[in-house]
Amino acid sequence: MIIVNNGDLFHEIGIKQIDLDIKCPICGRRALRMLYKSVDIPYIGAMVLSTIICIKCGFKVTDFWMVFEKGKYEDFQKVKITKSTINDLICVSAGSKIIVPEIDAEIDVITFDSQDITTIEGLLWELKKSVEIMIETAEDRAKAERILKILDSELKVPTGKLTLVIEDPNKHSAIIPHKYWVQRVEREREFTQEYLDLMGKKIIEKWKDAAIKS
Repeated sequence: MIIVNNGDLFHEIGIKQIDLDIKCPICGRRALRMLYKSVDIPYIGAMVLSTIICIKCGFKVTDFWMVFEKGKYEDFQKVKITKSTINDLICVSAGSKIIVPEIDAEIDVITFDSQDITTIEGLLWELKKSVEIMIETAEDRAKAERILKILDSELKVPTGKLTLVIEDPNKHSAIIPHKYWVQRVEREREFTQEYLDLMGKKIIEKWKDAAIKS
């Protein structure tokens, strides 16, 4: 993997970079570089997006940190999937887990990417596609067919039979009700660029603490 160091381009598009004096968890060399950008995403809010890359072996991990207007989200969130909630937005951060207990579905979110911001309906569609792909090789085909039937039925008419659970010990993930995220925020955000940059520095400290503990 070739990393092009174009500092002028990064500066122009608002991406900041810093070399971290931390060992790469894969190759062990002190070659980690962090790229981060403070953004304000409509309907979701202010975030700091970060990517840590090893310029030697290509290891990469991406994460996002939400800047909360009032406190933090809960580390355990649960919602019944009904007609009124199926279009709720879910934002899941690295280190969190998505569970649909009724069909024994568990998704461990290792790194953050754009697919981890979706609606509950979008998540059910992804689960349905995964079952369809694996059904031919499933150890319990009857169970897989039952799960597929449930997902297909609930996507057509959500009854509340299924539950969405998000476990996030870092409290960065959220289930955002549809009525909130479809309304564009008109008022100006209270967060200054300096405050958002401070969030980037906190991500660096997080990685340094993890390196010391390891």
